[in-house]
Amino acid sequence: MRLHRFYISEVVGNKTELTINSADLANQIHRVFRLKKGDLIVVFDGSGSDYECSIADFSRETISLNVISVRRSHYMPIRDVYLYAAVVKKDTFEWIVEKATELGVTHIIPVMAERSEKKSLNEGRLKKIAVEASEQSGRGNVPTILPIRSLKEALDSKDGFELIAFHTDAPALSRSGLDKNVSLGLFIGPEGGWSADEVDMFHSHEIQLVSLGNQVLRSETAVVATLSVVMFGN
Repeated sequence: MRLHRFYISEVVGNKTELTINSADLANQIHRVFRLKKGDLIVVFDGSGSDYECSIADFSRETISLNVISVRRSHYMPIRDVYLYAAVVKKDTFEWIVEKATELGVTHIIPVMAERSEKKSLNEGRLKKIAVEASEQSGRGNVPTILPIRSLKEALDSKDGFELIAFHTDAPALSRSGLDKNVSLGLFIGPEGGWSADEVDMFHSHEIQLVSLGNQVLRSETAVVATLSVVMFGN
């Protein structure tokens, strides 16, 4: 039987016993999953290892575990991929965070575009969704969710990695030009695409503009399609 898997912020390292101070986790284990003393679970701390543990004790706010064994997590991203996703409506953006986490993105940066319909997001909820997606997918770490920023702020804060912006009127992406060992930043626009001023901004920052073909994709479809090509296409 597959064991329930949980993310913890405490570094496990070589510890054989853990006491985790988290009312949310204690409630989830005890009341949601109905687990009890002696039951086995798996925890991971973002280091790339999964720790099989037995439940020693729990209260309303803490849970005590005995570490039984350690193994490598099923999946760890092999490079940093920064997803600069234009802010779209709440449910859609939450879905984007979930799928981007499953596909191996390491950083998710919401970008306020000219055509963004929504102007705010619940950062705490997005982080919770990323944790749950990492737990479910067997991923060994959790992506970083950064606060919303403008496109100008995103472009001005680039930090030495390659940036690509996806735009329907641009040439098709060449898979052979993607080095899977190089950190990469990907800009995905909102419904209706990037505005003319935003395209000019990409040009002024010498950002490569590419497309996935002739189809006009919804934002969430473009994210999954783009990440599938970048993460698994070469």
